[in-house]
Amino acid sequence: MSSDRLALELLRPLVRGGGQLAARARRRTRCCQGPLLLAALLALSLSACQPADAPQSAPQPPSVGVIAVAEMPINPFYEFVGKTRAAETVALRARVTGFLQERRFQEGGLVEAGQVLFKIEPDQYAASLAQTQAALAAAEASLNRAQVDLERYRELVASKNVSQQKVDEAEAEVRVQQAAVETAEADVEKAALNLDYTEIVAPINGRIDRAAFDVGNLVGPESGVLATINRMDPIHVTFSIAETAYLELAQDDRAVQSVVNGAAAEFDHVPLIRLPDGSLYGDEGRFDFIDNKVDEATGTVLVRAEFPNPDGILLPGQFVTVVIERKDAIDAVTLPQAAVLTDQGGRYVLVVDEDGRVATRRIEIGQEFGPNLQVKSGLEPGERVILYGIQKVRPGIAVIPEPAAAPSDPGQAASGDVGGSDAAGSSSSGSLADGDRGGEMREERTGAATVEETSVADGHRDSAADPGASSATSEPD
Repeated sequence: MSSDRLALELLRPLVRGGGQLAARARRRTRCCQGPLLLAALLALSLSACQPADAPQSAPQPPSVGVIAVAEMPINPFYEFVGKTRAAETVALRARVTGFLQERRFQEGGLVEAGQVLFKIEPDQYAASLAQTQAALAAAEASLNRAQVDLERYRELVASKNVSQQKVDEAEAEVRVQQAAVETAEADVEKAALNLDYTEIVAPINGRIDRAAFDVGNLVGPESGVLATINRMDPIHVTFSIAETAYLELAQDDRAVQSVVNGAAAEFDHVPLIRLPDGSLYGDEGRFDFIDNKVDEATGTVLVRAEFPNPDGILLPGQFVTVVIERKDAIDAVTLPQAAVLTDQGGRYVLVVDEDGRVATRRIEIGQEFGPNLQVKSGLEPGERVILYGIQKVRPGIAVIPEPAAAPSDPGQAASGDVGGSDAAGSSSSGSLADGDRGGEMREERTGAATVEETSVADGHRDSAADPGASSATSEPD
């Protein structure tokens, strides 16, 4: 038997056993398929009987506080740097030489015109006056003798007892003595003036500064200024305005022509003063001088205003901010500063359109009036601007607008609580003096109203420390 045949005989039992195993496996599979199929069908029927899960609800749109854009009365103004000057300034100097004998004023106090302030020793000047008076008496005596001699010679020449030459000589002597009398009289007057100059008096009412010399010092015309008197009520403020601003004021204020012509005028603008501490001076001023030329070096026009100063609050040489404000208010669109955002493209605000979606609106702003900014262009009255909750929104998303009140503090964060009230905005007037000036004068002019701040019931504050909050000045999408 060959080796191949022997190998086939050995493998035949194994092949036969493998087939039997495969048949048994197929039988087991057919036995299990029925129960498994029944279980699958039961599971499918149960799942079909159960209701489907409800769809997940959409997130609630964020709530934002909005303010309705409205017009309000404002008083446009210009600001310039000015310097105060006394209405009158007098530097006191000695007109005669001598030792300072008295000082009759309180340094830094008020003095009146005619009041004696300094007294120089008068003894030598009194003696000089007496000497000149004696010389005058002698000259008058010599004149009297010459006149008597002239009358005698005239009688003698009539009887031809003397020559006419004697009469001529007598007449000449009389004229010489008359000149001597006039000289003596002038000397007396000069000596009397020098004696009067030993008393230095105040020529004006005002406030005097400290004395440059103490009693006992030798003073004279070469000693310089002894003290200075300033009349500070009223006080002047001089300032320079650019020629462009001058043209605007001149075109808007025809009273400038009246000042140029030297006539009294009623200006449409009024000068005010902002003090170094930021507050407004309590009294309005008036324009009393406008220069007749433009400074070629600076391109400015010199202007002077006069202010009452009964309490002496303003001192000469003080730097102040001169505010030229329009007297009559005009209506303009204003907006709280907290609602105005900034990016590389400039100023903009976020508005809520009629569909309740956020949109970006570029604006051009003007002057600042307390917590509000004047909006020159970009917004119309009635539009809704987001004031609170700015950090929670972005252009294009839907929001729930809620009326809010304007903040009284211009620095209040725009991302704070959604503060609101029944009113849609603020109706306070826009005057430079808002928050700075307590006088009734400004309130009568603008009739400012007060708005109370309340909060919306369901408003929430976005914490400034929230790491997920976006910047209020981020560039809009």
